Amino acid sequence: MRFAFILPIDEYYTPVWSGAIATVTRQLVAELSAEGHKCRVYTPDDGHPVYTGHPVSRLAFGPAYSRSVAARKLGSALARARRLPRWDYASYWAAVHRSLGGSPGDVLVVANDPVTAARLARRYPSAQVVLWLHNFLHEAAARALPTLPQEVLVVAVSEAVARTTALVSGGTCVPHVIHNGVDTDLFHPPHDDPPGRPLRVVCHGRIDPNKGQDAAAEAVAQLRAEGLDVELTVIGEPRTFGFDQASVDEYASRVQDAVTSAGGRILGWVSHDELAAELRTYDIACALSRVHEPFGLAALEAMASGCAVIATDQGGLPEVVGSAGMIVPADSPTEVAAAIFALSDPARLRRVRRSCAERALIFTWSATAAGLLALVGDAQLPKDSHTRE
Repeated sequence: MRFAFILPIDEYYTPVWSGAIATVTRQLVAELSAEGHKCRVYTPDDGHPVYTGHPVSRLAFGPAYSRSVAARKLGSALARARRLPRWDYASYWAAVHRSLGGSPGDVLVVANDPVTAARLARRYPSAQVVLWLHNFLHEAAARALPTLPQEVLVVAVSEAVARTTALVSGGTCVPHVIHNGVDTDLFHPPHDDPPGRPLRVVCHGRIDPNKGQDAAAEAVAQLRAEGLDVELTVIGEPRTFGFDQASVDEYASRVQDAVTSAGGRILGWVSHDELAAELRTYDIACALSRVHEPFGLAALEAMASGCAVIATDQGGLPEVVGSAGMIVPADSPTEVAAAIFALSDPARLRRVRRSCAERALIFTWSATAAGLLALVGDAQLPKDSHTRE
C-alpha cells in the first residue's frame, strides 16, 4: 500500500524539532517500509533539514515562509468568514492540496487535525483517511469531531485519549486505540550498573509549565537537605504550546532556580541517539505532568532504558507505566520525594528498574504498525464480513 503521512500545521519533520508526532511518524514509516509499503511524509517547512532515509515533501508553508502583516489580516478575515481553525489554515490547506496532487496514496494519515481529515476524505474519496490523535483535542479541533465523515478512521494513542474524544464528540467519534512504541534497539538498559554512586534522577522532555520539572527539583532539594546522596539532571529546552512568552520565560527561570537549589544541572536539547545513551546512566526518571498526558513517550523511553519511573496519575501515563513504576499525584513534590526515597533502597530500586524495562518491551513499533495495517485492512472488507462486537 501507499501511505501518505500529513503533519499538522505546527509540527515539523526535523531532528531539531524532535516532537512526539514526528517521532511516531518516523517509526511507523520505518516499520511499514520494511514490510514493503511505500511511504511519504508531508511536513510544514521550518527551514531545518528533514529526516532522511525515506521520501519527504516539504509543504510551501511554515516558518520558512514568512507572512506579511497584510497577509495575516487577510488570513484572519478569511478564517472568520469560512470558520477555519486558524488565520493561516487556508494557506496550509492550499499547500497540502498542491503537494498531494491527484493521486496521493491508498492511506492518508493525518495527525490531530479533524478539519484536514474531513477535507481529505471529501477530496480523495478513493483513499482511506486515518485521523491519528496524539493529543486531547480542544476548541475548534474538538468541535470538528462530530462532523467527521463516517469513512474516516480515528485512532487514539491511549485509552485516555479515546475516552475523552468519545466524550467531547458526544459519542459520535469513538477511536480505535493503537499505542505508541519504543525503539528497544536504541533505548535499552545499561549492560552494567556501577555501585557506590549517588542516586541519579532525570527529567527529560520539553521544558513546559505543564511538565513539572520544578516539582522534581523541589523533591530532590528536599531529600538532599535531609542527607540523601541524590543528583538531578533535566534534559530539554523550553518549548511550549498555548503559553505566552512571559509565562514561558517565567517557568524556565523557575526551573533553572529550582534545579540550581537542588544542586542539579540542565543539559538542554540533545539528539535522539545521544538521549538514549544518556538515559542509561540514570537510576530514576520523573514524568511529572500536571495535566492529562496523552500517552507518555518520554516515560516509556526511560522505562526501556532501565530507569525506575515515577509518574503522575495524569491521562495516559498510568496506562504506560502500569504497576511497574510508581504513580504519584500531580504537583506534589513531597510525594515525589517519598517515592525517590523509597527507591534509595538498592533492592527495591533494582526490582522496579527491572519491572519497568520488562513492561517497556510490550510497547513495540512493529505492534503499532501492525495495528494500523489491521485497521485499514479491516475497513476495506465488505460490510457484511464485519462482525458486531
